[in-house]
Order: sequence, then C-alpha cells, then structure tokens
Amino acid sequence: MSLRSLSLATIACSATLLGASGTLVLSTDGVTVYDSANGVTWLANANLPATNRFGLPVCGSSAIDIKACVNASGSMSYQAAAAWVQAMNAANYLGHSNWQIPTTPILDTACSFVGPQNNSFGWGCAAGALASLYNALGLKAPGSAVPPSTAKVGPFSNLQPNLYWTGTSVVQPSGFGCCATFSFNSGWQGSNITPNTLFVLPMIPGKIAGAATPVGTGLQINSGGATVYDPIANVTWLANANLAATNSFNLPQCTAPGSPHLCVSQSGAMNSDSATQFIANMNAAAYLGQTNWQLPVADPNCASSYLCPGTTGPLQILFYTQLGVTPGMPVVSAAAMAVGPFTGIRPYLYWTCGADTVQSPCQYVAAPGFQFSFWFDNGFEGTDVLAHDMYVTAYFPGTRSSTTGPEISEVANAEGESPAIAPNTWVEIKGVNLAPAGDSRTWQASDLAGTTMPTELDKVSATVNGKSAFVYYISPTQINILTPPDAISGTVDVTVTNNGTPTAAFTTQAQPVSPSFFVFNGGPYVAAEHADFRLLGPATLYPGSTTPAKPGETISIYANGFGTTSTPVISGSTMQSGTLSTLPVIKIGGIKATVTYAGLVAAGEFQFNVVVPPGLADGDQVITATYGGESTQSGALITIQN
Repeated sequence: MSLRSLSLATIACSATLLGASGTLVLSTDGVTVYDSANGVTWLANANLPATNRFGLPVCGSSAIDIKACVNASGSMSYQAAAAWVQAMNAANYLGHSNWQIPTTPILDTACSFVGPQNNSFGWGCAAGALASLYNALGLKAPGSAVPPSTAKVGPFSNLQPNLYWTGTSVVQPSGFGCCATFSFNSGWQGSNITPNTLFVLPMIPGKIAGAATPVGTGLQINSGGATVYDPIANVTWLANANLAATNSFNLPQCTAPGSPHLCVSQSGAMNSDSATQFIANMNAAAYLGQTNWQLPVADPNCASSYLCPGTTGPLQILFYTQLGVTPGMPVVSAAAMAVGPFTGIRPYLYWTCGADTVQSPCQYVAAPGFQFSFWFDNGFEGTDVLAHDMYVTAYFPGTRSSTTGPEISEVANAEGESPAIAPNTWVEIKGVNLAPAGDSRTWQASDLAGTTMPTELDKVSATVNGKSAFVYYISPTQINILTPPDAISGTVDVTVTNNGTPTAAFTTQAQPVSPSFFVFNGGPYVAAEHADFRLLGPATLYPGSTTPAKPGETISIYANGFGTTSTPVISGSTMQSGTLSTLPVIKIGGIKATVTYAGLVAAGEFQFNVVVPPGLADGDQVITATYGGESTQSGALITIQN
C-alpha cells in the first residue's frame, strides 16, 4: 500500500464576508479572521483544540482531571476551556498573549427570553461575541452552521452529534419546564427547556412482533433494516435517527423558532411540543406497522452527568454499551466544511463567559455552577453546567499582521488528526510559509538515498524533540513527516525550517502510540484491500476498482502510529518490518473481529489482516482499532455487502 493514502488538505488563503454591521476578513496567511464589527481577531479554525491542546492532556483516563483536559474531538469542560486559553497565551500563540474566551453580556434586549437570574437568553441575541458572529455569517435561527450528518453509525443512519429529546420531565425554571435530554456529541445527560430545538430518536418498548429471537446482547437489526432491537435496554429503535429531516409527518417546516409553534426545522430538530406531536403523528400513521412509538425515557437519578452507574436509560445504554463511545466524544464527526472564512465550526454548544462588552475579559459567571453558552446548530444563546464538554474558540482585541516567516499552527497525526504524536508515525504539520511559495510536492525517487528517506525537500526540514524527521510532502501550508523511531513521551518541541529560517518551537504531546487508519481520498473509508489485492470500498468510491467486504472474508487494513514492533526500526529506512507484541482489538459495526496478523510492511505503515465478522448488515459500518489504551479516529468506515 503506497503512502498516497495520506490526507493532504490545505488551508484557503483569503476570504471576506460582509456582515450586517461589519466584515469578517480572513488573513492572507489563513489562520485568523478580523471581525471589524467588534474589533477583534478570531481564530480561523473554530475547533483548534482538536489539533492543538497547548500541552493540556487528552481526556480519557479517570486519573486525568476533567477540569484540565481536552477530548480528542476538541470539546472540554468550562474550566478546561479557561485553562486552554491560558496555555495558548503562555505559548504566545501567533505572537499574542491576550487571547480570550468569547464573551456574553448578562443583558441583551435582542434576546427572546429573560431567565430567573435576569439574564437574557434564547434566539435573536446580538450583543454577545458568538451571537454577533452567528449573525455576521448570515445564519438565521433555528438554522445550523453545518448541515446535518448523514453518516452511518453501526445499524443507524443520520445519527446527529447533538442533543436529543427524551420523554422524561424534569424541573426547569418557572415558565420554561420540560425534559431530560441526551447528547450524542458527548454522552452527557442533561435537560433543556420546551422552546429549544433538539433531535428525536423514536423507540418502542420491547421487541416488535415478528422480530427474530436475539442472539447475544449486541444490537439486532430487524428484517428490512428499518428498526434495531437492543436486548440490553429491551427497546426497539428506529434505525433512521433523524427521520424528521425527510418525513415530518405533516408538521410544517419552521420559518423561525417556534413559528408555527408545532414545526420541524430544516435540519430535523424541533421543540419539545413538536417532538411529542411528531411521535403522535407517527403512531396515527402506523409507521412501519407500529402504533406505540414513543420518546426514549431517561434515568431521573442521572441528571447533568456522564456514565451514571447502573443506569437503565436506553440512550445511555445505546451510546456507551452498544456503540462503545466514550464520555466527551461524538458518536460521529460533523461535516468538515468552510463556513464563511472559518473552518471547524461544530454544530453544537460553545463556551462563552460573562462580560459587559465583547472586548472585555471574562468578568462573571451566568449563575453558580453555570456559564454562558452559544449553539451553532440553531443560534440559541443560553447557559450550561460547567462540567458539560462543549467546544471553545478564542479571539483577541485588535488586529494582527500576517506572518512573513514560517510559523506552525497545528501538529497532528496525519490520518486521525489526533493532537498526540508517537515514534515512527506519519504526522502533519500545518501553518504558514512552511515551504517556498508555489512549492507543493511529495518526495521522488531521486530524493531518496538508496533506501534512506530524505530529511529535507527543497530546503524544507523538520525536527521532533531536536532530531531530524523524514519529510514526505511539502507545501506552504502543510508538510507531512515521519517522526524518528526514537522513544518520545510527554511534551516535545516540533520545528520546521524553510530555506534556513526556522519556526518557533511548537509544543505538542507525545506518547508511545497514536493509532489511526489510513483512509482513501481524505476519508471516511479505511484504506483496505481484499486478499487478491483489489481495493476495498463502496463501488462508487473508485468505480471499477473498489468492492465491499463480505462477512467471513479476510481483508488487509492499513494503519499508522501503532508503536514499536518485534524488529527494531532503523531510523530513516524505507524497509520496515516486525509484528506488534499483542494484537489490536478491531471492531466492525461494534462487533469484535478476528485479527490474524498485525505488523509493519513499509515506512510507518502497519498492515492488519482481519476476518470480517459474520452477521453484519449491508452498507457502511464503523470500524475502530484499540491498542495500548488508545483508539483510532472516530467516523472511519468500511463497506459491507453480504
């Protein structure tokens, strides 16, 4: 398998968006956006923490303080968000040490509601930094900044990395009562108010008539694939986790939040009363021959938290047990797309803090134990519990001059984009002026000295922890390297030198493994082959070349960052071999597969021979590998055809 499977994305150079009261101007180096209406400079990457934690650890171990760690997805608690911005300032990121969390004033007459703490909230807000940005991007509530997900997760389609309604009532502030909610972006059970717009996943208690007797405790796909039985929770789920986006059962499309009162937004989200009516209309229509659809119930003893011990809540069982997602991680990644001059905007909640003006530093909390938030899925400004894992971006007051010398903005695993790197691992370095203008290429045969990889292409080189890395690809905005095989752990410095001019050292985290799957054409399909070396994937991926996998066949999957092998790697050699000391745990569609071989077959390239498990449904299935306590990127897929 060649290294052409490496993703070689680049950053756009410039863009200008006219807002209602100013402009959003992307810097010529593509890393910041000037907001003339508020006089601040934003990060162009609205989810920078996913690839640059500024030394904060990755969440995932009970030994790690959730108040000071960042999930691999980029989400984090409010305390961690404050720590992340503090670390960014300590690093003098992009030459500035006055980055701040976006602010929200407690009073904003443009907002639709006033809360019990006399704070403004709801839709239509304009004075807060994120509300102002949402408006400047031309978005209109309850519209989302990013289209809804259409990815397949196990037997489910259209599962949204967002909040879903339950039918369980909880106490809310006077006049705004409603229900418990569950987040498929993080596994968080919380609650929300009736007017807000969330998604709906209908269920039926028990097993539907005519369904096959379940085998084991895993999810059972019923005949036709439209429903899924969970034998642990003893409920039957609708397989389409956002049916309302394509079938509203006669509810009209919302023209504005709550207008009309019973309506469905274009994304498929709806207010609580509409969710109740949507279920009633499903039953009236005897959808799929069933008349007892309902909203899922929630465990009333598990409010505002993760992983409640002994919970009977079916959404928690589905998220954690059946789909195997960990706290703080989305069930599927939202679409990666540009929104105006920004990249990385997540259609979920973002942290903001209380302050009287956009340029003021954080001054107060929304209420004890709460801080302000803003939702890029529907334009709703509210408050949230400090422990909830949400996203964060940042800005500083004033303008910034574009960089003339080389500068690093991100270092990450080249495939999964995990911010943690490892020895003998393909890594991408993003930034500006990393190579001469107009110079974009991979290494050629003439760049190799026999079987030794180059440490420099066109006077562009890189070091990791002071040792030369092996340079595979260069461009002004991204270079791809293979890290040296020497053991690295903890905080390490990465530098790039372009024509004799080095970048400032960029601090990143290193660990023994940083596993990821190579993917075709940027993803989401894993780079894999049949036993006869034909490419594996949906027939539409590379027409005439790719075909799906069959349950029971042995396939080869290619991966990156799985650490040391039985044969020591000679630094710089393209000839690498050896097997892993233990086999990785690989799951397809949530079912453990048999791994018959796991070893290096080329420079930094692992091959896993895997027997596809029986019983998988046709279509795209999520695939994961776990090794050394770390897992491959979320959202990787493999196509199955019986």
